[in-house]
Amino acid sequence: MPKITFAANGQSFDVPAGQSYLEFCQSHRVPQDFGCTVGSCGTCRVVLVAGADNVDPITDEERETVEMCTDEKGVRLGCQLVIRGDVTLRAAE
Repeated sequence: MPKITFAANGQSFDVPAGQSYLEFCQSHRVPQDFGCTVGSCGTCRVVLVAGADNVDPITDEERETVEMCTDEKGVRLGCQLVIRGDVTLRAAE
């Protein structure tokens, strides 16, 4: 079973493969902001510190939103992440 690890505190959680990060956060009451949930507002920015290959690839729409919000490398929108394997993430700046 894949794990989500939060870089800020090292806390890890098992998550079923194919579960969205949004669903995980809602069911575990993770304090992550989510706005529109369709990849266009940018409030749920996270950085994949490890495991970027273990989530679905970034879409053109998500990429455009990320580029409008930040130049920080490795940023993804949490609402668009589907967990396929172990990932470590942190909040984007």
